Amino acid sequence: MSAEKKPTLIVVHDAGAPPSEVAVPLATWVNCVFVVLANEHTRKITPILAAFGEVLEVDNVEHTAEVLRRYEPDGIITYCEEMQRLTAHLAELLELRYHSRPVAELLTDKWQQRAVLRAAGVDSVRTALIHSEPDWEPAAEYVGFPAVLKPVHGVASGNTFLVADEAAGLARLREVLALDKPGLVEGGGLVLEEFLQGRPCAPFGDYVSVETAVVDGEPIDLGVTGKLPMAPPFRETGRFWPSPFGEAENEEFRALARSAVRALGVRHGITHTELKLTSRGPRLIEVNGRLGGGIQDLALSAMGLDLVEYGARIALGDPPPPRLVAVDGVHYQILPPAPQASCEVVSIEGAKAVRALDGVKNCRIYVKPGEVLEGGTATKELGRINGVCADHTALARFAEEAGSLLRMRFVFEGEAESRCLTGNELASL
Repeated sequence: MSAEKKPTLIVVHDAGAPPSEVAVPLATWVNCVFVVLANEHTRKITPILAAFGEVLEVDNVEHTAEVLRRYEPDGIITYCEEMQRLTAHLAELLELRYHSRPVAELLTDKWQQRAVLRAAGVDSVRTALIHSEPDWEPAAEYVGFPAVLKPVHGVASGNTFLVADEAAGLARLREVLALDKPGLVEGGGLVLEEFLQGRPCAPFGDYVSVETAVVDGEPIDLGVTGKLPMAPPFRETGRFWPSPFGEAENEEFRALARSAVRALGVRHGITHTELKLTSRGPRLIEVNGRLGGGIQDLALSAMGLDLVEYGARIALGDPPPPRLVAVDGVHYQILPPAPQASCEVVSIEGAKAVRALDGVKNCRIYVKPGEVLEGGTATKELGRINGVCADHTALARFAEEAGSLLRMRFVFEGEAESRCLTGNELASL
């Protein structure tokens, strides 16, 4: 690439990453060609993307690749879970760096991923694949209870359930199998897997994520992300840098993530590996083959590290070493979760009071009065509170205070009267 000519980067985009979060860090130094599917979401965001580059709508993969060749692309990337397989297919046709198609399949198929990690000696979680009700009995006998039932292809814990026994699990199975699209694709199967019991970590969550860059097959540690406790069944409520665990444990987490990405054959990109912290040590939840949700903002706040840009530089084959510095304070995102039951938003109060608290950079609310929320188990943020605390003890106090100040009123389906709930109370619904 010459110094005078901007490289051309294909960015395959859809839901899952805010368009401005992706486009703004890239537009000043690369020529972006955004590739999107034809759907309601992309129709809404196309004007935003078009302000930063050209937008091309996919018809079929081969024809789209032919059109993209005219741009003489230097690299390709996606920051969206749902787009990894499409991106891998385009990368293969255009002979560009990205996950190979088999690796992209492993990174987006929870059943195949467990099988490969188990064969490599990296994972030992009992799992069973379920396509129909006759598969249930042998799966339940092998995995045991409690267990987790989830789609093979899923995101944000959608239709993911903790099942206590065989009868409850079978009822959930029938409920999910009746759906046209239980996960990201029609059909696709379900996985029943051993529930990993977390060790006591209060006031924080019993899991972490490990952020890793991979360049020519070599993992590079970026950070360990601490978590606030999950809301049932598996909804995220907050994340922060640095983690609340000591360096010895953090290195154990990083080492497990490195082993996992190597076992899966990842050659290029940024990965987001989720680990459960148990009395027997860290255990793998899953490896995601893209930048984790919210991690861009955390890395920028904590280190001034732009991971959207760094991921693009890996894709272009010209990645400098990431600039990793010691984190001063605890940089957080608190995520009030949407209720699991369908409801209508009536009113929102307390955001101004939260913004006035020490260390708060922003308190954004993503819903408005009159909006109908469809419910479900997936993590859906009603808002996001960003800021910095002096230490982890201060963060725990702050999360409790901010959650008590934020209040939202809902009318739930089947209920005549509205209910007012604090941010803290949302986690129980």
